[in-house]
Amino acid sequence: MSTSQVTAVLYQLQTIDLELDRVIAEKQSISTSLQGSGTLRKLRAEYDTAQQQLLAGQQAQKDAEWSLEDTGQRLENQERRLYSGSIQNGKELQMLQQEVQHLRAQQSRQEERLLEVMDTAESLKEAAQRKALALQEAEEHWKQENSTLQARREQAEARLQKLQEQRQSLASRIHEAMFKRYETMRRTKQGRAVSKIDENSCQWCRVILTPSEMQQVRISPELQTCTNCGRILYYER
Repeated sequence: MSTSQVTAVLYQLQTIDLELDRVIAEKQSISTSLQGSGTLRKLRAEYDTAQQQLLAGQQAQKDAEWSLEDTGQRLENQERRLYSGSIQNGKELQMLQQEVQHLRAQQSRQEERLLEVMDTAESLKEAAQRKALALQEAEEHWKQENSTLQARREQAEARLQKLQEQRQSLASRIHEAMFKRYETMRRTKQGRAVSKIDENSCQWCRVILTPSEMQQVRISPELQTCTNCGRILYYER
C-alpha cells in the first residue's frame, strides 16, 4: 500500500472514529435521560409535599371540629343546669353563669378558628389538585419522551455496531505500528491525528504548505506531518 493510500485509509478511519465518538456520546446522553426526568422528580416531590400539607390541614380541621363539638356539648349541659331552676345557692349559680359565659366565648373563638382552618384546608386541597394535574401531565409527557428515547437508543446502538464493523475492516488494512501511532496521536491531538490538505494548507491549523512540502506529501514514501500542529497530512488526489 502506497503512502497516499495509507493516509487515505487513516483519514477514513478518523472520520469513522469521530462519528463513533459522537454516537457514543449521544448514547450516553440518552442513557442518562432514560434514568428519569429531573422535572418529573421535582414535580413528584412537590406533589408529595402538597399531599402531606393537605393531610395536616384536614387533620387540623377535624381537631377544630371536635373541639367545637366538645365545647358545644359542655355549653349545652351547663345551660340546661343554669335554666333548670335546680340550683338555689346564689354563689353556685353565679359560678355557673360565669362558666356559661366562658364557654360561649370559647365557642365563639373556636368557630372563628374552624373557619380559618377550613379555608386553609380548602386552599391546600386546591394546591394539591394543581400539583396532581401538573404531575399527571408531566408523567404523560415523560411516557412519550421515554418511548422516543428508547427508539433513539436502539438506533444509536445499531449505528454504533455498524461503525465498529467498518472501523475493524479499515484497521485491518493498516500495519500494526502505523495503527498504534495513529491511536496515540488521536489521544493527544483532540481526536484528530490526520489533517486534510485544503488549498495547499493544513485544514486543522490553516498553516500554508510550501511548494516543497506539498511535493513531499505527494511523492515521499514516508508519512508527512504538519510542521505547525504535527498531524499527519492527507492529500486527496
